[in-house]
Amino acid sequence: MSQFSTMTTNERKMQAAAICREIQGGKDAEMDLGKKMSVPKDVMLEELSLASNRGSLLFENRKKRSEKYTFESIQNVTNTQINVSNTNPLHVHA
Repeated sequence: MSQFSTMTTNERKMQAAAICREIQGGKDAEMDLGKKMSVPKDVMLEELSLASNRGSLLFENRKKRSEKYTFESIQNVTNTQINVSNTNPLHVHA
């Protein structure tokens, strides 16, 4: 029988907390994530325009879907307005 299976729930929680404290080191220890890179906007746009870059292909597909949705949304609003004006009995046509 393993030692873990004979421990009570409280003992297991205490052991887990001790392991977490050991991994974290001190309470004031912070993870060093390095320096944030700053990339000029024109470089980013140039990267997105390359056809060989997978990210640029995904960006282009997303842009197409966005334009399609916007265009369809405008058409739906226009059609709704036309339908409302055609079915409105108080609306007088000139």
